[in-house]
Amino acid sequence: MQSTSLLISSVLSVLLYRSSLPSPHYDETIKGYSLPPFKNVENEFRLNFAENFERDGASVAVYHKGELVVNLWGGYADTTADRVWKKDTQTLLFSATKGITAVCIALLVDQGKLRYDDLVVKFWPEYGANGKQNTTVEDVLTHKAGIPFLDERVDFSDIGTDEVRLKIERAKPAWIPGTASGYHAVTFGFILDELIKKVDGRDTAQFFREEIALKNELDLSIGVEKNKFHRQARITLPDWPEYVKDIIRDPRIIAMLGISTVRFDGIIEKITATHSWLNFGYDMFTLNDPDVASLPLSAVTGVGTAQDTAKLFSLLLQGKIISNSTLTGLHRPTLDTWHIEQVVLYPVMKGHGFFYDPHPTVLNAFTFGHPGYGGQNVHVDPINDLVVVYLSNGLKTGSGELCYPSQRLLRSVYASL
Repeated sequence: MQSTSLLISSVLSVLLYRSSLPSPHYDETIKGYSLPPFKNVENEFRLNFAENFERDGASVAVYHKGELVVNLWGGYADTTADRVWKKDTQTLLFSATKGITAVCIALLVDQGKLRYDDLVVKFWPEYGANGKQNTTVEDVLTHKAGIPFLDERVDFSDIGTDEVRLKIERAKPAWIPGTASGYHAVTFGFILDELIKKVDGRDTAQFFREEIALKNELDLSIGVEKNKFHRQARITLPDWPEYVKDIIRDPRIIAMLGISTVRFDGIIEKITATHSWLNFGYDMFTLNDPDVASLPLSAVTGVGTAQDTAKLFSLLLQGKIISNSTLTGLHRPTLDTWHIEQVVLYPVMKGHGFFYDPHPTVLNAFTFGHPGYGGQNVHVDPINDLVVVYLSNGLKTGSGELCYPSQRLLRSVYASL
């Protein structure tokens, strides 16, 4: 027993030593600026690299009262090619893409083309099959639609065809729509993409490009444009030493990781089986393939810089995308009571397509936005007219509040206000 404990201790020591080795060559790659009083954000950004919390590249952008006060980038877009992260380097947003899709829905609401409490079947009658007839638009946005997975596999060749729509129509909900919430990781985008087509005639990617991105000079898209793929950062996944280091720093990550390995109802397996070609495995990451990254998956494949992503949400707060009356409706979640989340288990406050958190300094108020796989994060604070976006290509063990590098920067921003 003693020898086993000694062996485990030795292995952990080696892993931690490996994960804490300094990376002095990163400091010279850090570029950009931070205006007073946000200078300390740059210090914390540099420390993320110096203390080895960034193994590849990252960027952070902060808009305050409509002004870009922090715009920093550094590290490597592809360490295997010694390709440094540049000002125009783009990376995948993963589930933070859902925030972009939520803005598209908000614009359609603002244009009077739909309401959050409309039934989906008002625009898409066939959606009501198999008990889905009472699903509202807000049910879909709040992950209450009951179809976090589909009964039929969605093949790579189905994207952009009627097959996705037909498989959604035939799907049977895992729970009565509207009665529970469970994270729709990819089907969120499948459903809303078809809904936006029914309402507007364009898919989400085209609607966003023509109605928002081009009009506001945003270098931001749903699905990478293949002629820009050379600017995209190569995604890497954490190795075991990083897992160990992160778990020791924040043991809550154990619970997060356990969700996908200890579930007995098979829901995680059903979700991943729906689109097995969208592989996030340890030995393969298909979103590094331009053919996959270019797919217009409005829950996953948003791509851009931190600056352009932050600018989008700053414009939202400035009333330049939707009216103030519609914007005010986004300030509070529609699901803020304690509940058992059907997929991720722990309760998440949701509404209008966003995730919400209690405001860090103001009682009975909220911030909104959306986290993304591996630590990507969009944080929107309407009270302070503040937007903070963190993106990286060296994905982290934790996401949201469990991603130390992004939370460190967020704390520094609030300390600077």
